Amino acid sequence: TALGIEEARSIASARGTFRLAFGSGDYRRDTGTAMHDLAMAYPRSRLVVASRVGNLPGPIDGPTVGTSHALLREQSELAVALGLTGKLCLDTSQLAVINETISPTKSDVTWAVTFLEDFESRGRIIRDGSDLPRLGRAEKIKKLADAFGVTPE
Repeated sequence: TALGIEEARSIASARGTFRLAFGSGDYRRDTGTAMHDLAMAYPRSRLVVASRVGNLPGPIDGPTVGTSHALLREQSELAVALGLTGKLCLDTSQLAVINETISPTKSDVTWAVTFLEDFESRGRIIRDGSDLPRLGRAEKIKKLADAFGVTPE
């Protein structure tokens, strides 16, 4: 709901909270928001930021309605681009598409492993302002790769 999105930071920081998930249908019913990528970017982003502030894993996106795997792939890619790290499923046939989409690619894993090895070999020295964002991205990719069993090329 709108109140849930507005209070996302408090919810994410509350004792016992271990993950946020986006009830996208409930949000749309409450606010009258269209199921349009731009219209749904704000609440998704709020959950991502609240999760980070609350030191939680990235939030889980709401489900994609329908049986179109092309639409499911598109919606899953959008969720990943916004920083969400999972997606609710309405049918088990959606699992393979979602897992494939939210998993890092082999080339992403190769980049992350190479970056992390180089960073370690330099004594974890930050050279410039781009090292910290790249370090964060590399660590996230490596963690996802470990979870999904994706190996470097």
